[in-house]
Amino acid sequence: MLAACLGALALLPATGAADEAEVVYDPATVSVVDLQLPQAAIEALEADPEGAYQKGTFSFARSDGSPDGVGTFSAPQEVEVRLKGSASFRPLDTGKSAFKLKFPKAGPFFGLRKMTLNNMVEDPSMTHETLAFALHRALGVPASRTGFVYLKINGEHFGVYMDVENYDKVAMAKKLGAFDDDVQHVYEGENGADLEPGRVADFELDEGPGDISDLEGLAAAVTDPDPEPWSTAVGARADLEEMTRMWAAEKYSGQFDGYAGGPAPDHPNNYFLATGTDGLFRMLPWGQDETWKEENHLPFDGEAGLMFEGCLADNACEALYEGALETLQTTVPTLKLDQMAVCTAEMLAPWQQLEEEESTRFEYDAGEISDAVAETRSFIASRPDELADFLGNAGPTQPAPVDSCPADEPEVPIVTSLVQMPPPTEQGVAVKAATLGHVARKGKRLRVGVFSPAAGSLKLTAKTTGRRGTLVCSSRTTVAAGTTTLSCRLSRAAIEALEDGPLRLVIRVHVPTDPEPLTRQARLPRL
Repeated sequence: MLAACLGALALLPATGAADEAEVVYDPATVSVVDLQLPQAAIEALEADPEGAYQKGTFSFARSDGSPDGVGTFSAPQEVEVRLKGSASFRPLDTGKSAFKLKFPKAGPFFGLRKMTLNNMVEDPSMTHETLAFALHRALGVPASRTGFVYLKINGEHFGVYMDVENYDKVAMAKKLGAFDDDVQHVYEGENGADLEPGRVADFELDEGPGDISDLEGLAAAVTDPDPEPWSTAVGARADLEEMTRMWAAEKYSGQFDGYAGGPAPDHPNNYFLATGTDGLFRMLPWGQDETWKEENHLPFDGEAGLMFEGCLADNACEALYEGALETLQTTVPTLKLDQMAVCTAEMLAPWQQLEEEESTRFEYDAGEISDAVAETRSFIASRPDELADFLGNAGPTQPAPVDSCPADEPEVPIVTSLVQMPPPTEQGVAVKAATLGHVARKGKRLRVGVFSPAAGSLKLTAKTTGRRGTLVCSSRTTVAAGTTTLSCRLSRAAIEALEDGPLRLVIRVHVPTDPEPLTRQARLPRL
């Protein structure tokens, strides 16, 4: 029921290539991770938590959403482990530590090289990150996917964790279409790192070659005292349309601890800069646990990172930012954030109870968690009017709050990261490529979000996987250029199959501008 409510469709990238990691980033269930660490590794981690990675073994099991429904564990495989966190740091001997994991090149886990397990001790509701990252992805920002795991180490219960997709070259190849180790970069910005000439060394180089002249060039353009104009100089090096959408999502969700959050000694913080195959920088969010808190009703303008302030001082970029806020305003009702928060909280409740009963490391009891979820919902309820006041409009109608997670989910799209290929050009002007957006089930209908750069007839088909897949859904719709939602009714056979268990589909959408269909695979949860 909860899986249906959350629309748990673990999607593949729009390239059509299989993404094994879809099972890891399913926000509608909880998987179980079993780590085995030798005593020497434990002692080393206690002595130097964020030092060298220590070797252990790793096993993973899916569940049906409940602690009583844990499946078979994968065979143990080699893994390297270290602790992570600043305000969220907890010692290994007594606390609910947060972890970074690395898998060997010869034995990746579902194609992944790294895994980040956040302990969510700064977020008693345990909903903030999954909501915030979903908002970013819904706006087309190539942000991390998320999932939940229940962690055990040497048989000891550590509890519920957020599994956040890393911005390594494996993930970036999926998000940006490709990743060239010799050309492209991923930089991490934290603890005040900003685009000031002479201080680019404050950024941590996570991926790419040692030549950081691209970052130095961006810093020079951002701080040029006499640009002609600022948006032209910076726009030649950065995707300002994507960045303004990220900043809009940060402001709306109350991410004070990010890039656009506001002034503080250690700000900006929690963001990444990554270059695409087109050479342009994108900005990606991180560390979303402080979002959706009542004390963080951020203004939609004001002081922030250098790029944000420079953008608002430039007429063309300010218009992009206002457009991003307007896009966010119309997108938020489709996400049904209140319902997503309620459904996530209900799904996690039995696992949180297990953590409280079996672990000495838990930090919040059921009452504290319930209060935090209520605070999150209060923030979600008040934010649309605050944005409408800033934009000077009435804003769209918002979904009504829910009392509990509906048994028959109307639609909560769970959006995975979008693959952003280098855009085609038309007379030298970039044209946004056709992309697939959210996929969800609404009752007995399949719904697929699509961006088409041109008007025309779009055909949606869905078949079961396999060489001779069976058609379960088909429709053709004439649309205008832009973003739309396609819909088709699932066949009776598909509905009967869903009553017995999940159904894996291959979804294809033919758009007028592409000779090949956009393709994804999706796992529809059981009815």
